[in-house]
Amino acid sequence: MHETVIAQQIVRAVLAEMEGRGASACKIIDIDLGQLEGLDRRGLQAAFDLEAEETALAGAVLQVAFVSPTAVCPSCKAAKPFELPTGLGHEIPKVACPDCGSSLEFRGGRGFVVRRATLVLEDP
Repeated sequence: MHETVIAQQIVRAVLAEMEGRGASACKIIDIDLGQLEGLDRRGLQAAFDLEAEETALAGAVLQVAFVSPTAVCPSCKAAKPFELPTGLGHEIPKVACPDCGSSLEFRGGRGFVVRRATLVLEDP
């Protein structure tokens, strides 16, 4: 379900941009997607395909770049290296600071940004 909401927002944003630029179609949409959203490329593309059906975005391909969060220790006040486990779903993992054992806080790694859309423009 989460994929559907993000797909709907992508469709609305790109269609609005297309209307403003007089574009007739869109081929590729590049997005940055936070890893903590717990989504995969195929699920998001499938949700996008359903939402884009019968619009000028039908057939457009999503190119997804995942954005990792940064782990920060509230005690040490420093960013710490960590590996984000796979298969998290929508749960944020509990990760301990390797130096002091405090629970690390995650910054970033959420949401999405449409970085670029390859549009087909009409000749004036």
